[in-house]
Amino acid sequence: MTLATSERFDIGRVIGRMVGVIGRNLAVFAGLALLLSGLPTALLGFARTGLLPSTGALDLGLSWSWLVNMLISAWLQAALIRGSISDLNGARVSFGDCLGTATGDILPLIGVSFLATAICVMGLFFFIVPGIILALVLSVSAPVRVIERSGVFAALGRSGDLTRDHRGAIFLLFLLYGVGLFVGGIVLNLATAPLAFAGPAAVVVRAALVDPLVGAFTALIGAAGIASIYFELRTVKEGIGIEALAAVFD
Repeated sequence: MTLATSERFDIGRVIGRMVGVIGRNLAVFAGLALLLSGLPTALLGFARTGLLPSTGALDLGLSWSWLVNMLISAWLQAALIRGSISDLNGARVSFGDCLGTATGDILPLIGVSFLATAICVMGLFFFIVPGIILALVLSVSAPVRVIERSGVFAALGRSGDLTRDHRGAIFLLFLLYGVGLFVGGIVLNLATAPLAFAGPAAVVVRAALVDPLVGAFTALIGAAGIASIYFELRTVKEGIGIEALAAVFD
């Protein structure tokens, strides 16, 4: 049985927890992000710039790149969530454990992501605001699935329960994340502006190096941030400590 607490959702604590988890496990988390996000993006970048020989298999892979992206994104998210929980419980985080134990969450997370995205798109169709609200309601569906082992529909409903009364704070966190990405994009464009005069080589560098690294970094921040939000919600609403959350993996 869980108990409600009088603690308030603390944006600073969420950010601090996320930064701490990433900082303590930078090598492992960066390796996961590069393997499951950066490398596939780089390969697709090479293929689209014509550096890889055109074959039937390659053309088929490009046609189904959206499915590959969905699979590896779910795998990365599950691995980072599990790694974050282990770290906050004081356990050692290893690359192999994160990668291996997350495999069982790939397909369920794809189902969660697909349904949540479809619901939000439907909401956006109705003058945008409902879509934003629905995105906040469903924002912690992925960690609910990974940590609580919920079914797809149960994870969506549970996310709605957890985020209730705290969606304003979550919106501010998403806004900060969006502003950070916007500013980072401006800085990146300024830094890579000289590539515009480098001819075809610039296209290769951007598609096969810069974009994969940026994608891996944003995926890492996004997954760790959602995990931290989930931890905060469980703490302030139910008084659940990290040890109890980590017990599901024992």
